[in-house]
Amino acid sequence: MSDTNSEEKHAAAKKLESSTEHAKKALDAASEAGKAVGETVKKQAQTAYDAGREHLTAAAKDLGDAASVKYKEIRGKAQTVTEDYKGRAKSALDEATAKAQNFQGDTESYIRDKPLQAVGLALGVGFVLGVIFRR
Repeated sequence: MSDTNSEEKHAAAKKLESSTEHAKKALDAASEAGKAVGETVKKQAQTAYDAGREHLTAAAKDLGDAASVKYKEIRGKAQTVTEDYKGRAKSALDEATAKAQNFQGDTESYIRDKPLQAVGLALGVGFVLGVIFRR
């Protein structure tokens, strides 16, 4: 029985060595798999990063182009409004100039036709303004 016992111990030791070898190989395979997964994840992350960067660059360019178009549109509207107000101001100035010239002409005619009344009116207006400004 001692031989059988010895053989069993020897077989058990071989099985233990074999299981240790298998465990080492499994650990090595798991390590390699982990490295492969890590490399794959790294490559996919880099690809996703590159794609994201390209999309952000394109988005920034599109936004810049849209802003440029909007700027030109607003600038055109501003120029139109400016030209409109410029025309209105010129028209108002021309109208005011014409009224002032008419008033000047009417005043000169009044002074020629009624010089004494014009002097009296000027003295009266001067007196009233003098009283107002003294206070």
